[in-house]
Amino acid sequence: MRLLCMLLALCYLLPVQAVTSSVFDYDIKHWTSANGLASNSVRTITQDQQGYLWFGTLYGLHRFDGQQFEIFTTETHPQLASNAITQLLTDKEGRIWIGTKAGLSVFHPQQWQFQRLPLYNEVTSILELDNGEIWVAADQLFSVSQGQVKRVEHIKAVVSQLTYFQQQLWVAAAEYLYQRTPDGEWLQHALPTELMQTPLYDLSGSDEGLFLASESGLYRLTEQGVKAQALPDGSVAPVYQVLQDAHGATWISAYRKLFYRFGQEHWQTVTLEELGSSPWFSALYQDQQQHLWLSSFSDGVFRASLAQIRRLQPGHDPVVRSLGLTPQGQLLIAAQTELGILDKAGFYRQLLAEEALQAQTVHDMFWPDEHTLWLAMERGLYQLDEEQGRLLPVFPQLQGQTVRAMVPDPLGRVWIAALQGLYQVVDGELHFSELNQQLESRQITTLNRNERQLLLGTSRGLYRWQNNRLSRQGSGTALYNAYILAALLLPDDTTLVSTLDDGIFIMLPGQSWQQLHGGNGLVHGPAVSFYYHQHSGWIWVSTHKGIFRLQRASLEAARTEGYRLEEILSPFDRQMGSLSSRCCNGAGASKVVYWQQQLWYPTLKGVVSVPELPAVSALPEPRPHLKSVNAQHFYPVAATQRSVVLEQYERNMQLSFTALEFDRPESLVFRYKLEGFDKDWHVSPQRREAVYTNLPPGNFDFLLQVKYRHQQWQDAAQAQLQLVIPRRFDETLIYRLLWLLLFISTLYGLFWLYRQNALLKQEQLARLVQQRTLELENSNQRLNVLNEQLQQLTHRDSLTGLRNSRFLSEQLPKDIEHFQRNIDSLQQQGKIIALLVLQADGLDQLLATHGKGLADSLLQHFSAVLSRETRGSDYVVRLDDGRFVVVFREILQQQVGPYSRRLLDLLSGCDLALGDGSPLTLSVSGAYAWYPLPLLGGSLLSWEFSLQLASLALRQLQQHGRVAKVASLQFASQLDAFEFEETEDLEQQVNRLQAEGLIWLKTE
Repeated sequence: MRLLCMLLALCYLLPVQAVTSSVFDYDIKHWTSANGLASNSVRTITQDQQGYLWFGTLYGLHRFDGQQFEIFTTETHPQLASNAITQLLTDKEGRIWIGTKAGLSVFHPQQWQFQRLPLYNEVTSILELDNGEIWVAADQLFSVSQGQVKRVEHIKAVVSQLTYFQQQLWVAAAEYLYQRTPDGEWLQHALPTELMQTPLYDLSGSDEGLFLASESGLYRLTEQGVKAQALPDGSVAPVYQVLQDAHGATWISAYRKLFYRFGQEHWQTVTLEELGSSPWFSALYQDQQQHLWLSSFSDGVFRASLAQIRRLQPGHDPVVRSLGLTPQGQLLIAAQTELGILDKAGFYRQLLAEEALQAQTVHDMFWPDEHTLWLAMERGLYQLDEEQGRLLPVFPQLQGQTVRAMVPDPLGRVWIAALQGLYQVVDGELHFSELNQQLESRQITTLNRNERQLLLGTSRGLYRWQNNRLSRQGSGTALYNAYILAALLLPDDTTLVSTLDDGIFIMLPGQSWQQLHGGNGLVHGPAVSFYYHQHSGWIWVSTHKGIFRLQRASLEAARTEGYRLEEILSPFDRQMGSLSSRCCNGAGASKVVYWQQQLWYPTLKGVVSVPELPAVSALPEPRPHLKSVNAQHFYPVAATQRSVVLEQYERNMQLSFTALEFDRPESLVFRYKLEGFDKDWHVSPQRREAVYTNLPPGNFDFLLQVKYRHQQWQDAAQAQLQLVIPRRFDETLIYRLLWLLLFISTLYGLFWLYRQNALLKQEQLARLVQQRTLELENSNQRLNVLNEQLQQLTHRDSLTGLRNSRFLSEQLPKDIEHFQRNIDSLQQQGKIIALLVLQADGLDQLLATHGKGLADSLLQHFSAVLSRETRGSDYVVRLDDGRFVVVFREILQQQVGPYSRRLLDLLSGCDLALGDGSPLTLSVSGAYAWYPLPLLGGSLLSWEFSLQLASLALRQLQQHGRVAKVASLQFASQLDAFEFEETEDLEQQVNRLQAEGLIWLKTE
């Protein structure tokens, strides 16, 4: 649960030096179950040698690095005696002794192992002696040495608490307080009756003596014995622990109260009313960095660290607007409702009350002389009349407008920045500056100057007045039109300018503007004030959320190396009695004062002071830690461990890392690299582990760096761990040589077997080839016979036994090819190729009248006559049901007609008898065509064209009713073959040419 605002308990006239001893100067952090604790009931705290914090709760043991809680329970670690942890102790060897309600265990961080010891009662106290022996109070008193548990026989009673004070051992038992002197003598002190039967929570010593914290109150050992002692507020309540820290402050944890006193000063009390939650702390523990950890019975864990930032509320009003330093060396504080002075002794004196300020805010302060004070306010410029306690207007022209800043120059003039523009005071008279005509915006927000120049910040850019010339700055950058909040001119003319939305602009002498923004290191938002400490070279920058500084010398290398910022106050820091983000109020002039070697800033909760040379920054340098390497085995990494040797087969691993940062763990950024494997760094803003798979064998260096977000990587802290992955036997050179030898031997064996097998196969193959050759010859002979038979079957008509159209399409191109090769000699002899198409007249009518049988008989008769009467070089082809083609190869041109006429007469003269014995006489018509056609370029036309012309002539013959005739198409001598080259409809083209008299039908 987050802490609520605490009320400041400082007195009204408290000296400045007394602020350092206030409980309200401690920074507070808080963690609960919402942050990862298994239980809000935390009973004990310790810190190991690496810096981890260990918390014992009712539900397990926790290890804390500032970000994550690692929880150890009996379920995950059976050697842990119980989940209810009561006591924790880190000994000189780094072991952690864990007392529980069910006995004692010890954790060995080097081996990352828990060890259960044979002690089974509830442990109420653990103590390490100078000789390294561990004493344990668990009903009885036990000592543990070299892993052996022994009972201390001198004390038989029930023992509750142990402590080592003034080089003596003290043991609190049921009725007595035992004391063992350095020489081994035991003394005893009787306990008061009311203390004998009540729980004793703590036994501790301080400068005031030995204290006993119990349920019945606080007791102290005096010369008269153990006496009850009232709490600082005079009450009597259960007390849980008394602690004197390394700073000399004493803390008392009581029931719902926490008491604090520094040295011999007055006690201060933190209660429920101030803390917001009950300060019911079970244990107080101071770590190695002298931070105080407070474990609560019901509200988690708190951490209180003494802050170097001091807070002071000298007046009644906590809201401070502006600060100034008087000529007398006093701090002038302008609050929202009052104006006062704080002197060097720390006493505050009010100058103006709320009525005199008239609800105006003081923006700036200026002393024209030692006794005159001007105040730049909301409704004009006023002069303080201290005697009358009132404000007097200085210049009537400024009445009613806000005055932001005032700055003098070496000529005795005073520059005044007001709402309506820039003014000058010359010889006591106010003048409206001529520079206003050159300003885009007359709303002046800040003024700053050195001996040579003046800077004017406006709501629309920055202007520089130098050598009687006004120039606007930042052309081509975001500064040109930016809203200016603050400006600073260094003696060497280095310029720093803060803007509302664009960060800080920096210009070194003779160089261009640089920009510091959120992307390259600026933290906490826009800057509201600058201060340059010339002696140290630090430039201090304040924002509404924090304070940081940077060295002037570092600006030279900022372009290449980045900005090296040192954070002094972060928004995550919170003092007791204040909210986080406690800085800083206002913007522009009078927002920082250097006084008493400290920088003073106005805030909404008084003023805060920062030492000129702070001991440490608000955020100490983070220390990266490698926690473990988790492969198939778990390898914890000890603080001094530099290498981890893995098993041969472990190639996938997860490396866990962290950094011990308890203030701002969320602002840490990690990056890691496995040298020898990774080429680049891996940045990990949130995840705190690195995963690698399939790593090769070898030695690798795992590098881990951590920094804050606003820092550069060259400022990062680094940790290194060597990872050794041994080679498996199968990855060694011997193994590979053995494999090579085996491979070569195998190849040789395979080659020998192959050679022997090849020789054997060669002999078998020779015999087989001889056998198969003979078989193949026989098979080829049979196959040739079958092929010829098949060819005959495929090239002949099944009904007539004549050649079919397939034979024609295969054979005729061969005949034409032969004719073309010998065309010259054949044409000289007058020979051509002729195609005669024959068709029986009236075959369809005969088929319809007498059936297919008679038609088939007629066709067979025709085929017999044609086969008998044609020449041996010619062949007859049946085209379809009633048509035949006779191919005359190399026949004289003048013989085609007579020979065709003779075949036609032979076919027409055939007499057939019908089924009833009556005779049947049919006529046959025919038409022929030549190849090549007797045309110009006739050889360009294919034999298919000649066949089509013959079929067309036959059809025309039949259309004219002429039967038993032989016809052919004759061509005029001037007719060219190109007339038919692109003809799609041959019949139409022939009809056209016949109409023109170029083609005619000849019958014989």
